[in-house]
Amino acid sequence: MADQPEEVGPQQAMQMFQQKLGNLELTVHALLSVLEENDIVDQDEINEEAQNIVEEMQEQQAQGAEGLEDLEDQLEDE
Repeated sequence: MADQPEEVGPQQAMQMFQQKLGNLELTVHALLSVLEENDIVDQDEINEEAQNIVEEMQEQQAQGAEGLEDLEDQLEDE
């Protein structure tokens, strides 16, 4: 039965997820440090772009919620 993959429990899955997230955080911080050291970007520029992304995501979520409301209205009318 060596061919069968081992089942991963919820705790193991969470630990794997946390490890991957930690690796991603480390990579992003290293990348940002290199970019800042080479005067390619600065923290203010990064923060502005992050704010723009957050605002765009919020707008998309609002549009999605409006779409759901329209769909609910259509279903109620039928």
